[in-house]
Amino acid sequence: MARLVKRTAGAVKKKKNNRAGKSRHDTVTFGRCRKGKKLNRCSLERMRCAMEEFHKGVLGLRRIARAWDVPKSTLQRRLKGVVAGSLHASGRKTYLTDSEEKDLAATLKLMASRGFRLSGTQVRKIAFEYAQKKGVNKFSREKGSAGYFWLRGFLNRHHLSFRTPEALSVGHANGMWFDKYERLLEELYVKDLPSHLWNCDETGLQEHFVKGRVISETGEPCYQITKSEKGETTTVLACFNACGTYCPPTVIFKGKRLTAAWVVG
Repeated sequence: MARLVKRTAGAVKKKKNNRAGKSRHDTVTFGRCRKGKKLNRCSLERMRCAMEEFHKGVLGLRRIARAWDVPKSTLQRRLKGVVAGSLHASGRKTYLTDSEEKDLAATLKLMASRGFRLSGTQVRKIAFEYAQKKGVNKFSREKGSAGYFWLRGFLNRHHLSFRTPEALSVGHANGMWFDKYERLLEELYVKDLPSHLWNCDETGLQEHFVKGRVISETGEPCYQITKSEKGETTTVLACFNACGTYCPPTVIFKGKRLTAAWVVG
């Protein structure tokens, strides 16, 4: 239970004198924020205790705010639900929730540690697509990406920044890759399970005839009729694990439309 603190007559008189001594030009304002004004100065513990005491229904809002030395308007916003919880919150709510932003930040850090760092434009597009699938998209649909100022705030909230990558040789990168791969296997507890270790490799097949030596008239052009002048490449992907188990090969044909002859057999 909080103990009520009454203001003395001297404190009230001193406060009135301070207000009267200031002129209209002593305070320089920029928009809604005053220059030199410090925000979020109240204690989080006092704010939490004030909210708990208000829910008991013993005292009023103003007396509780004065007793716990917290701003009345700030306490009122938290009790109404404008600001969730008792933590400090300045400005509007973010489009994505805290858990969603943490997942996005963790993904960016994981990709950066593996050598696949994304640019600011790519992160903004990923955030737009993520919000679109979640059904909470408030970004610009015309641009198809999140805003620049959202990106700046997102980087500040999750200790990220723009950096220029350094050059790394292929040999050094391969050595680092194997070290990270070993740590990943240990984190997933599959280092001693050969059935869970898979590898895949691809090969390209040229749909074109193999040139050979033929007999032709000297001094005349030599041709051979083919389907096309340039052959198309068909990619075949093979996948297997450390136990020797193979997956059915994956055949990737060039083209957007599926031809019926491709699926025969």
